[in-house]
Amino acid sequence: MDHLIRFLAENSHIKYATPSSPEFDSLRLGYILVENVIPAIIVRPQSAEDVAALVSVLTSNDLPFSIRVGGHDLSGRSQVHGAVTIDLRDIAYIHVDDAAHTARLGGGVLIADLIKELEHHGMVTPTGTIPSVGYVGWAAHGGYGFLSTQYGFGADQILGARVVDCHGQILDANEDMLTAIRGAGGLLGVIVEVTIKVYPLDKVLAGVIIYESTDLAATIKHYNDQYRQMKSEGFPSALSLYQSVLNGPTGKAVTILFAWASSDIDAGWKWLHKLQAWSPVALSTVAPTTMASFTLASEQVVPKHAYGTMFTVSVYELTPEIVDVICQYALLHPNDPSTFLGMHELRSCTPQPSADSVVCARSPHFMFEIGATAQARDMVDGAIEWGRALHGALLQSQPENIIPSTYLPLTEPALVDIKAIYGNKFEFLRNVKQQYDPRNVFKHALVQL
Repeated sequence: MDHLIRFLAENSHIKYATPSSPEFDSLRLGYILVENVIPAIIVRPQSAEDVAALVSVLTSNDLPFSIRVGGHDLSGRSQVHGAVTIDLRDIAYIHVDDAAHTARLGGGVLIADLIKELEHHGMVTPTGTIPSVGYVGWAAHGGYGFLSTQYGFGADQILGARVVDCHGQILDANEDMLTAIRGAGGLLGVIVEVTIKVYPLDKVLAGVIIYESTDLAATIKHYNDQYRQMKSEGFPSALSLYQSVLNGPTGKAVTILFAWASSDIDAGWKWLHKLQAWSPVALSTVAPTTMASFTLASEQVVPKHAYGTMFTVSVYELTPEIVDVICQYALLHPNDPSTFLGMHELRSCTPQPSADSVVCARSPHFMFEIGATAQARDMVDGAIEWGRALHGALLQSQPENIIPSTYLPLTEPALVDIKAIYGNKFEFLRNVKQQYDPRNVFKHALVQL
């Protein structure tokens, strides 16, 4: 550690904080409150060159390190106890090329910053639902979210990347490296920049639909019966629907995040009216807006920090049996405002990627986000018990309806099966890892082979 401290003294523009620094706790905090993980030092490089120099110092002195941006890993894996945290949040530039429909981003950009800048250019790109998430980590590990049905996964938007490799060199990622980055993130190095696709779209129709849920199970069943019938007739790719059960001011309720990503707002109103006719609506905030305004609105309702963890399962269809499981556990849903159940969907209309990636879950499916989290410390054990039981019940439903792979960012470390997640891409990943990081310098990356 002495070598690192000397390096930082010689490079005073690189900010850092130790456990005795007044800003250390605020810099360390992520979404999940993990009180027993205290890094030795948090270093805040200002450029790709700073990252390269840091990696050289750390590797030559055998100092373990991890990479942190938004800090939303649900298992707290972006920081390691007693290790060095490289916090990329100061590398947050955004350059939009309106003519080429691309944007070049620093590796520390948060989703909130990206969508605000894109709004100035009348552009959008798929992003996650939480604005404070780090964009590159979200996209490079797959990236479910709004607009995925229209434009694909976050990983599918990545056109290029700059990486600091295991030797502390800055590289423009070649095709093999890009293939690995599109789904396996920082497996091969620190991603200090990406170039992504962006799409012209000014106004959208978006907001929240909360159904009257006095009889919660009946509302869930009726919504999914109507959804199944409408889906058989065909949903347009412009329509994104995120079904969830959330704790609101009046109790648990079926809540739909609705986004119509098309300039044809009149067509969006027609689809909204169809959904609102399915069941009595307690509240609807859907209105013409921008994707930035819609996404940023979640900052008003999503807690900044919580205790607990996340579970995930992916299924091909929301069969009646799956819906019965949802109903059963929705009634047992703890009352903490941080506890939630939600479902992302990939539909048959989702465009296939135009470049290679290691994302294997391409068939139409639903990905469950089971938020076994709580704001109150004394509620967290109950939330985790509920989440684990729901996760187990879903897995015990029809085996042919369960996708063998899981979504890595939401999978507890003890439940990670890398071979299942990457399927026929696993051997490619193992070979490219051996080629570009044979000493496993990036052993604390999310993907561990």
